[in-house]
Amino acid sequence: MSEDEAVSMPAAPADSTLIQGTKAFGPSDTVVADIDNRVAEMVNFLFDNGMREKDYKAMCEDDVVKRPNNCHALAPVECNPQVLEALKLDARKTDFRLMEVNKDILRASTIITKSLVALDDLAEQEGNPKLAHEVSMLNGALALLGNANHRNNLARRFVMKREINYKYAHLCSDKVPITRFLFGDDVSQSARQIEEAEKLRSKFSQKKPAFTSKFAGKRPGGYWNKPASRGYYARFQPYGQQRYGSRAAPRLPSTRQDVEPKNSKGRGGRSRQPQ
Repeated sequence: MSEDEAVSMPAAPADSTLIQGTKAFGPSDTVVADIDNRVAEMVNFLFDNGMREKDYKAMCEDDVVKRPNNCHALAPVECNPQVLEALKLDARKTDFRLMEVNKDILRASTIITKSLVALDDLAEQEGNPKLAHEVSMLNGALALLGNANHRNNLARRFVMKREINYKYAHLCSDKVPITRFLFGDDVSQSARQIEEAEKLRSKFSQKKPAFTSKFAGKRPGGYWNKPASRGYYARFQPYGQQRYGSRAAPRLPSTRQDVEPKNSKGRGGRSRQPQ
């Protein structure tokens, strides 16, 4: 394109008032500007497929994932043995998988914690505001990892809630603190407190007086609960059939003689006519 053609081309029109309004009131984007493509490819691969097995094993064995001695919260939270032994096999496997997720969160949090300390010292020495900003951003990432770790532990208790006795379901509440054990340091004491609270509540609860009917033990009345009359079958017997077990009089044999006596017949089988 020549310089004359570039000069003759009109300038790009500015966004109209309507277009500016759509930017202000339209749906907010959840993305920002692109980063380096190589870094983006690495991030996409890791979050879509996870780490390669050999790389994951090497990372877990490195000293960089070992927590500082005074950061006890970066250690995995174990399930209380009393609760774990009471769970079924499938529930145990589920808790094991969720605990493995916790371990990865804690390893990443350990690395970020160590990097934060080093970067914060460097930012203080150099007085670089940009470096201080990056420290603040990493601190936010550490906060999200801590929140994810806590929510994952709550999810572990929620899964177990369906497996344990309903009387102790209160132990799975979000209000019960999580220590180095999933249900607190002394789950036996917590269980005893629940049992004592149940007994105390039953004592203070008003019991309704038991109502005993003077007709107790008798069959309820009503048309449909009346026994069939014994004489009914005797009074009405379709087709002349007698019902077994009825007290009605037995049916007498008929006295009618269908065949005439022999002496009433003459020779040849003909009946004698009266004279």
